[in-house]
Amino acid sequence: MWQDTALAIINFCFVLTLIPAILRNFKLKDTNSQSLYTCLPTAILLTIVAFIFITIDLFYSSITTGGTAIAWYILTYQKIKYSTK
Repeated sequence: MWQDTALAIINFCFVLTLIPAILRNFKLKDTNSQSLYTCLPTAILLTIVAFIFITIDLFYSSITTGGTAIAWYILTYQKIKYSTK
């Protein structure tokens, strides 16, 4: 299915756009630019979307959406960890 490939490429690009934020947060130990109320719901909803993709046999889309969700979970973790210092 071409849709699976297209969605997978788009989700992979989303992961690539989050990597600089993750690295910046790690380097500076600061997450002022992100809100916990954005990070956590986004991660949870992307997890649900990844599950839905699996149920309709969009394997590649599910994997890449799961990767995007993991990136958001990392941002959530960083927000919690670096906000307590």
